[in-house]
Amino acid sequence: MDRKDHITIVGIARLEGVEVIDGGDTVALRLKGADEREITLLVPQQVAVDLRANLDVALQEAQDRRRTR
Repeated sequence: MDRKDHITIVGIARLEGVEVIDGGDTVALRLKGADEREITLLVPQQVAVDLRANLDVALQEAQDRRRTR
């Protein structure tokens, strides 16, 4: 299997913290995995902005679906 075809799926139990690093260019998202290991994602600021916008849309859609059940 080519490395670019490799998908990693990690179950997340909770958010441990968020720090701004690298002079404000990067956000470090500290997460606790379902297996209790800490996972840190280093996310460039613009990617974090895109992530936030997409999460807002997806969470609103999820709430709308729950209301219509």
